Amino acid sequence: MRSRWAGLCAAALLVTALPAGAGEVAVDKSDNVKLITTFPYEGGTDLTFDGRFVYAAQQGNAGGIHVIDTRGKSPKKVSFIFCPGEQNDVAVVRKGLLALGYHSGTCGAVPGAGVRLLDVKNPRRPRILGSVDNLPGGTHTLSVYPGKPIIYASPGGLANGGGVEQILDVSNPKKPEVAATFRPNAPGCHDVSFDIRKDRALAFCPGLTEIQVWDVSDPLAPVTIGRIVNPAMFFPHSAVPSPDGKYLVVGDEAFAAHECAAGGPTGSLFVYDISVPEAPVLVGQWGPRRGAAPVGVVDWCTAHNFQFVPGTMNLVVSWYTGGTSVLDLSNPTLITEIAHYVPDDADTWSSYFYAGRIYANDLNRGLDIIEVEGLESGKRN
Repeated sequence: MRSRWAGLCAAALLVTALPAGAGEVAVDKSDNVKLITTFPYEGGTDLTFDGRFVYAAQQGNAGGIHVIDTRGKSPKKVSFIFCPGEQNDVAVVRKGLLALGYHSGTCGAVPGAGVRLLDVKNPRRPRILGSVDNLPGGTHTLSVYPGKPIIYASPGGLANGGGVEQILDVSNPKKPEVAATFRPNAPGCHDVSFDIRKDRALAFCPGLTEIQVWDVSDPLAPVTIGRIVNPAMFFPHSAVPSPDGKYLVVGDEAFAAHECAAGGPTGSLFVYDISVPEAPVLVGQWGPRRGAAPVGVVDWCTAHNFQFVPGTMNLVVSWYTGGTSVLDLSNPTLITEIAHYVPDDADTWSSYFYAGRIYANDLNRGLDIIEVEGLESGKRN
C-alpha cells in the first residue's frame, strides 16, 4: 500500500555496495544475524529473484530496478533499469523475462499505469519489450500464475480501478494483452498469491474488507469458494500459503494504527488452517514487540511483505519501521521469533529469503543483504 515516502527520490543512485560496518546506524538485532552488505538508495519496494540475480525495485523519479549478482561473498550491482514510477512492483514471469507493475510510469513508449515486460536474458543489458497501458486504477501488485505466461494485475484493494482484477496474457511479451477481468468484491484485491497442486489450484485475494479464496483451475476464470472476514484486521494486505498448503498467513497493513509496541492484533499476522479452503479457521496470531517509539516520532510498524523459507515453516517478514523478522510457525498456535534485524532508520517494504540469505528492500536504506545462522531452505530451526 504505502505511498507516504513521496519526496525521497532525490537521492543519487549508488552503483557500489557499502560493506558491513560502513556508514553504520544503530541496529537492534538478534545475535544470529549478520549484515553482509548494503546497496543504498531511497524508495526501495519489491524484490524478485532469477538464478543468481536479484531484481530490487525502486519507486519514484529516480526509480527502476537494481540488478544484483549474488555470487560469492561480495554481491555486485551489474546494471540499473531506469524506469521512474509510483509503486514499481516486480516479478519474474519466466527465466529472462521480468514484469514491472506501476500506478504511473514514465519509461517506455507510452507513459501511464499498467505493466511493462522486460528482457533480462543478459542482465547487464536489459531492455523493454512491451507493455499493457492505462489499466483501470493502475497496477499496485502483480502476481504470475505458476508455470503459465499469465499475470494477475491488482489495482490495490481500495476500490481503485473499480476493484477489478486484470488478468494478462504475456505469452508474446512484445504484445501483452488483457485476456480476462474479474471483479472479486467491491474493494478488489491488494495482492494475489497462488497455491497450485495436483489436487487443487487456489488463489488468495486480500483487500479492504476480506480475504477471498478462489479456485483458479481455469486461470482466466477464477471462482470464489471461501472468505475470511476478521474485524481485528484494518487492511488485509498479503496472504501467503505455507509450503505444505495447510496454512494461510495473512498480514494486516494497519495504516491507521501502529502496534509494534504491543504485539497486535492490529498490524500483525494471522494464521488460518485452510485444509478445507471453503472454511478457513483462525489458529494463530503474532505481532512484534519492539518497544514504544519516542514521543513525537511516527512509528509505522505494521506487517507488509513476507515469504516462507522454501520447504520450511520459517517465515521472513518485513514490518516497515519494525525491520525484518524470522518467525517459526511450526506450531502456529505458539509462534516464536527466531531472528530480527531492525536498523534505527528502517522502513522495510519487502523481506524475502533466497539462496541462503535474506534480502530486505527498504524505503530509506535501499537493499540490505543479511544472513541468519542456521536458516536454510528445507531445514527447520
